[in-house]
Amino acid sequence: MASTEARSPDRILNKALKLFSHKGYDATSVREICEAAEITKPTLYHFYGSKEGVYRALVDGALEEHRGRLESLVGSPGTARERLARVAQDYFRSAREQRELMRFIFALIHNPPSSAPPTDFPRYYEGVVRIISHAVEDGVREGAFAPGPTDLRMLVFMGALAEAVVGYLVAGRPELTPELADAVVDVVVRGWS
Repeated sequence: MASTEARSPDRILNKALKLFSHKGYDATSVREICEAAEITKPTLYHFYGSKEGVYRALVDGALEEHRGRLESLVGSPGTARERLARVAQDYFRSAREQRELMRFIFALIHNPPSSAPPTDFPRYYEGVVRIISHAVEDGVREGAFAPGPTDLRMLVFMGALAEAVVGYLVAGRPELTPELADAVVDVVVRGWS
């Protein structure tokens, strides 16, 4: 019993994600989450407090984890190009390994705000862009990139990553390999040299 109980939080999140992804947040009940996770309502309330608590653990947890990884990748040693390649590789790895979560988050961004608890996606996105732009600005200071407008560079870089991820989520292609991440970064930064 103890080992099942220890796995309950992850099982609750996994089952809730499947339900939220297929039915939507509003259309999913606590009862359905509990049945899918094979737990009681008190167990769900113990770990997450409410259905919104489950949502927050899924969405806010994923966003915070992603932001933390980006800060680490951008702050790690290496050239600006190497750090941007690590960022691209992480985006692609996340899409491959957490496809359903990525689809759900993209749906939240595009659905009416009333379809789920509010999440400040614009603030999150601006923070991510700000983190990644540090690598671009370091590249200019290092002389690897010519001076230029960081905001436009970020639009191109983030747009290239997003288009690859959306293509993968919608059509299953391109295959999001580390080699593709490196190639995308090479094409993008070539224009900055």
